Amino acid sequence: MSTVTLTVGDQVKVNESLLDASGELKDLPYKIEWAAFEAGPPLLEAAAAGKVDFGGTGDVPPVFAQASRAPLKIVGTQARTKPNDFLLVPTGSGAKSIADLKGKKIAFTQGSSSHGLVLALLKKAGLSPKDITATYLSPPEALSAFTAGQVDAWAVWNPFATVGIAQAHAKVISDGAGLTTQQVYFLASDKAIADAAKKAAIADLLARIARANLWATTHASQWIPIYSKLTTLPEPVARATFDTGSGPLVPTTDAVIAKQQNLIDLFAEAKVIPGKVTAKEFFDTGFNDAISSAGTGK
Repeated sequence: MSTVTLTVGDQVKVNESLLDASGELKDLPYKIEWAAFEAGPPLLEAAAAGKVDFGGTGDVPPVFAQASRAPLKIVGTQARTKPNDFLLVPTGSGAKSIADLKGKKIAFTQGSSSHGLVLALLKKAGLSPKDITATYLSPPEALSAFTAGQVDAWAVWNPFATVGIAQAHAKVISDGAGLTTQQVYFLASDKAIADAAKKAAIADLLARIARANLWATTHASQWIPIYSKLTTLPEPVARATFDTGSGPLVPTTDAVIAKQQNLIDLFAEAKVIPGKVTAKEFFDTGFNDAISSAGTGK
């Protein structure tokens, strides 16, 4: 047994439980200390401070970490096969696109993937952030405001979009297909990457996560009930969330980096982050072989 211990950040114990359910936690040649986080930003803050070696998060939290020059690198990418962010309006709304919401109130969580969706939709429509009234709310707050008719639209990700459709009779008028990255990232601290033993452990863990993701796709009937209990979501909502949130781990390529650069540029153009940020500086391709081998069964 190695003397290496990886401190791994996890949200709602999803990665830990998936690795366990798929059998990928067996025969680990190193130890893992799991650290629980409610969201991506605090996980990345802990990693930047050297308290976490490795963890997963959505695409937008790294934008802010990258803008602050946090000592972190993206070492693996999950490519979702479907969009996971949606723009919702009430059933009776006549709006068919974000262009119809000019001057209207749109609720979304600041610094979230759905914030990125709104910026992308505005740019595509030839509008600017000033053309809407942004209402920054957490998903539960936004659901209440949307249900009460206090906002005209709501941009949000699953499971909240599915809940909004079921509970608030919302309808989807846009999603992130072709606009958002549809990427989820695994990041490691520069300090952990510089440690040869920890770097090897991270490569091994990425391969296990890649295999676990493939297992979840082929064993959805086993995984979804576990995911439902973890998230306290009803199974139909958990199933819809898994459907839009699943996808394989892929090696870092120019195309992967370009998608993150486009997202960074959206936030920079909207003056949400300062200055010029080059995405390529925050990716490490040294883990590509581990991901490729796991994904191809080599």
